[in-house]
Amino acid sequence: MKLLRLHTVDPYRNLAIEEYLFRHATDDTFLLWQNDRTVVIGKNQNPYVELDLNFIREAGIRIARRITGGGAVYHDMGNVNFTFISPKGKADGIDFAAYCTPIVKALRTLGATVLLSGRNDLLLDGKKISGNAQHAFGGRVLHHGTLLYDSDLTVLSRALRPDEEKLRAKAVRSVSSRVTNLRPYLPTVTDTEALMDALFAAVGGEWMSLPNDAEIDALTARNASQEWLFPEREMLCRYARTRKIRYLFGTVEILLDMEGERVRDLRISGDFFGISPVAELENLLRHTTRAEAKARLCTLCLADYIHGMTAEALLAQIFDTQEKTTD
Repeated sequence: MKLLRLHTVDPYRNLAIEEYLFRHATDDTFLLWQNDRTVVIGKNQNPYVELDLNFIREAGIRIARRITGGGAVYHDMGNVNFTFISPKGKADGIDFAAYCTPIVKALRTLGATVLLSGRNDLLLDGKKISGNAQHAFGGRVLHHGTLLYDSDLTVLSRALRPDEEKLRAKAVRSVSSRVTNLRPYLPTVTDTEALMDALFAAVGGEWMSLPNDAEIDALTARNASQEWLFPEREMLCRYARTRKIRYLFGTVEILLDMEGERVRDLRISGDFFGISPVAELENLLRHTTRAEAKARLCTLCLADYIHGMTAEALLAQIFDTQEKTTD
C-alpha cells in the first residue's frame, strides 16, 4: 500500500489529485486529505435541489462536484477525508464493506465503536460520522469517505438540504439530529493531525511522493468550472414534469419533457450510485415511447447506471402519471 498525505485544502485540486491517481496509480494507494469549508456533491446530484445555495454563498462556502455518486457532504478543517485507490479491483461493482472495514477497525482500536450501516454510512451511537462513495471502471476502484472529527455541525445542517423522504426513512427530523463528531469518543486523539497519524499507522504501507503532472492542473481547472459544477443551469427551464422517488438504494429524480406519450428529453439526478455515466442512460431513453424504452433497457445492465434500480421501476417512474414514493 502506498501512502499519501495531501497538504492543500483546495477542494478542486484535492479531487483532481484523487482522480489522477485513480486513472494512473499502479499500486494500491491510501490518501488522507482535508478541504476548507466546502460542500461536495455526488456526480449525479442537482445542487439547486440538494443545497441551500443562498446560505452557502452568504457563508463563503465553496461547492465541488466529485466523480462518485451518492449524496452531498460538508467538509471543513474538523473533517478528515480518506481515499482508497485499487488499480486491480476484482470487478466493476460497488463494494463498500471491503474499503470501510480498515477504517472501522482503526477507529475501534482508538476507542470508537463504529459500525457500517445501510448502503454507505459509518455510525457511532446510531449517528452518522462518515459517508462513503465509490467509482469503478476497468477493474480500477476509487473509494472515498468523510470522517467527522470536530466539524461545525450547525453549518453542515444549514448547507445541506436533503430530501424530506430520506429523513423520514431514517426516522430523524433534521440533518443535525443524525450526525455526530468523533472527537468525544476518541480520548487519545487530540486533533485531526493525530487522527490522520493513527489512520496511516493502522493501514500501513510505504510513503509516496505527490506527482507533478499537467493533467492534475487541467482536472483542477475543470473541477472549478461552472460547467462542471452547474450543468443543470441551462436545463431546468426545459422540463415541465418532475418525478422524484425515494428507493431503498437512494433518491432518483427525473425531469421530463414529454410529447404526448413519448419522452422528448429527460434529466436523471439523485444520490444513487453507479459505475457508468448516467448521461448514457439519458441518451438511450430520449425520443422513446414506453415500449421502445423497455426494449432499449434490455440491451444494457441498468445497475451499472443506477445501482439497485430495475427496468420496471424506472419505466413506471418515467411513464406512469401517478407519483409514488418508496421507503
